[in-house]
Amino acid sequence: MKTNNPFSEKELLTLYKIIKPNLENYSNKSKEVYNDYYDDYEEPIQKKIVEKILETIETNVSKEKITELNKALLRRKFHTYNSDIDKEVYETLKQGLKERKTIAIEYFDMETAEFIKRKIDVHHTTKKYTEAYCHLRKANRTFRTSRITKAKLAPQTYTLSEK
Repeated sequence: MKTNNPFSEKELLTLYKIIKPNLENYSNKSKEVYNDYYDDYEEPIQKKIVEKILETIETNVSKEKITELNKALLRRKFHTYNSDIDKEVYETLKQGLKERKTIAIEYFDMETAEFIKRKIDVHHTTKKYTEAYCHLRKANRTFRTSRITKAKLAPQTYTLSEK
């Protein structure tokens, strides 16, 4: 549903592209916080207000364009040059390897720009790559650790075969 607004579709998509990647940086707190850099108190930008802005943009732009833009933003976030890893995910991978437990993961697929659920048996893990047996593909695979967005220990155990 389109409403009357002062921005063109291209301007709205540009705003969306600027705001969306930074959504996680905004606060759920509404109280003032102390900013050491400026030695002053400031009111934080509230996440719920930013989400409302994004929602308004989404209602004024075609769903297909928002979907494609979101996929492009995700591909940029999980691109090879970005090696930011989730510390909890990495700890779970290391724990799964240590205890020889299967791990249920969500892995970002660059081609489809979607998150795929998999179960893996970790053979080796570093902050860059995780080598594991993938139950979905029924083969050994190498995963970029930074593209594993969720990891949870499963009750199943496994054994590593000698090479």
